[in-house]
Amino acid sequence: MDTRNSSTSSSEREWRGFTGTLISVLVAVTGALYLFVLVIDPYDTVPFSPDIERVPVDGIQRLFHPMLAKRAAFDSAVIGNSNIRLLEPEQLNGILGGSFANLGMNAASSWEQLQMFRLFRRHHQEIGTVIFGLDYLWCVAGWADQNFVGSVAATDFPEWMFDDSPWNDLPPLNLPVLAHAWRQMLAGAGLSEYEPGLDGYTVFTKPMAEYDLDKARMEIYGATEPKQKIRVDPPVRMSAPERAELPYPALDRLDSMLSELDPETRKIVLFVPYHRYFQATPGSREEIVWDECKSRVVALASAHENAYVLDFMIESDITTADENYWDVKHYTVPIAELLGSLIGKAVVEGGTDPRFVLLYPE
Repeated sequence: MDTRNSSTSSSEREWRGFTGTLISVLVAVTGALYLFVLVIDPYDTVPFSPDIERVPVDGIQRLFHPMLAKRAAFDSAVIGNSNIRLLEPEQLNGILGGSFANLGMNAASSWEQLQMFRLFRRHHQEIGTVIFGLDYLWCVAGWADQNFVGSVAATDFPEWMFDDSPWNDLPPLNLPVLAHAWRQMLAGAGLSEYEPGLDGYTVFTKPMAEYDLDKARMEIYGATEPKQKIRVDPPVRMSAPERAELPYPALDRLDSMLSELDPETRKIVLFVPYHRYFQATPGSREEIVWDECKSRVVALASAHENAYVLDFMIESDITTADENYWDVKHYTVPIAELLGSLIGKAVVEGGTDPRFVLLYPE
């Protein structure tokens, strides 16, 4: 009798048994974890999950703003990136009427903003007002035609949440999703708090008590002392045909959004208030590019009813005061509140103010 073969056969049977048990346990654990995700439904996308309110439990707007964009509680929206995220829906509700959700996303390209807008549009038959915040991602070649900008990668954007297919609405099973499901369960049970607002509004900047003007100036100028913009002399000239050849690929996306809204919907397009030091240098080619972009936006808006174009990207008491900014692009909460009031002054009251230009209607 060959004892070695007998021993090997017994060992193989033990290993097969162990492997089979291990696989069964792993399958059972994986199934239980995924069932947990589907029941908790952290992003409010699973059609058969319990009908309970989900909340944004993380500051990742690309994952948690889609649930807000679909909610019937809102009939108005703010579309943009971090340059528009400090507009407070509650303030806008009182000034413009309706019920706003701020659907801005940090570092959102014009393409990503279009996806968010269309998600909101598909889930709302009647829309009161939409505010579109425009910045360099809409006007500057090299940025305007990108689907993803900055540190945002294609893998960070959950296209399955934004499309109109019901067949891919189940979240994947991975550690971030499990973590969000866990937080969602704790928040729903009242065992933990969540910072992001239920209307999309979150103060993502530091508290004003921590504001440091020297640090802000370092962000703005690269030094603690203010610097002046030096006018280009002689100024750059560009003929009308040359201006007509300037590319603005993202404006086709803006035109699509304006065209997809009903005539009754109020459409507010605003150029955000960059700090003056970050705005185009007077007399430069960049200034021509921005002026032409603003002209083309006016041309688009003028083809639609109830459209307004406000320009805050000018030299004003807002954009020349360093203490209004954290850096060249991000203003403080008090300035955001002022912007809300000025939007109302232009759109509701029909008034003017040196801190903005009402480009359309003139």
